[in-house]
Amino acid sequence: MNLEVINLREDRPVTLTSYIIDKSSEIEWEKRPAVVICPGGGFQMTSDREAEPIAVSFLGKGYNAFVLRYTTGSMGVKKIYPEILYDLANAIIMIKNNAEKWNVDTERIAIIGFSAGGTLAAMYSVHWHREWLLSSLNVNSDILKVAAVILGYPTTDFELMLKIIEEEGDKSLGFFDLTPKDIFYNKCSLLTGNDNFTNEQLKILSPINYIDDKTVPTFLWHTANDDLIDVENSLKYACKLASNNIPFELHIFEDGIHGLSLANKVTAAALYDDKRNNLHINPSVEKWTELMYTWLKKYLED
Repeated sequence: MNLEVINLREDRPVTLTSYIIDKSSEIEWEKRPAVVICPGGGFQMTSDREAEPIAVSFLGKGYNAFVLRYTTGSMGVKKIYPEILYDLANAIIMIKNNAEKWNVDTERIAIIGFSAGGTLAAMYSVHWHREWLLSSLNVNSDILKVAAVILGYPTTDFELMLKIIEEEGDKSLGFFDLTPKDIFYNKCSLLTGNDNFTNEQLKILSPINYIDDKTVPTFLWHTANDDLIDVENSLKYACKLASNNIPFELHIFEDGIHGLSLANKVTAAALYDDKRNNLHINPSVEKWTELMYTWLKKYLED
């Protein structure tokens, strides 16, 4: 396996880590599909729980994998949008430009994101063809096109989230120092570069407002009682995809906290309920990967 950390920017530690399966004369499948992984972390950082373990899972299915550590507040940046989109676009360009070396099928590249990374993936899926993005990077739309996106518990409608947050007030998560309102306001301040962000700015940030006939086929999953990002984000996003005739699959699981990742012990943090059950181990939700791989076959394998 070729494991390499590639610097995508000189001004901050934005990196792309490659997990490339070696070529072999014994294996028929040489040009492999690939996936770019965008971990969550509230745009403050990128979580290890949603990075390498996800890459390893995809490797086991025969895909090459890339983990993107995109621009976050931890890098000392006060405004991260649209910088995060440029980071993801540059990762796609890097992969396609090195497709021969890395044995990647350029027509079969997907993006998967979790939480804040899911928001980024959704942003990319609706903006990849926009002239403002293409001209900023001096590329044509073909090099930015991807085959599919997978969104795990994303924020897709910031105006909706603001309304829900304001209605719920400063509820406690019970296991975290910050409230959902604190986390949401921190995200919006980072994305806009402004503590006094406006509804118009939130509208601009919301992928749901830009779904059109060029939006990428989408797989979504969420838990119904997600304690940080309301499930309505995925429900309403799916409805908007449907009204625009965009292929999608949506899975809502009854129970599970935010940030489940693989929902098994591979990605479980030390977080327990009062009965000492690890809250990140959820066999019902763990099935999302099996569902995703079945869906993904039609875009990356068939």
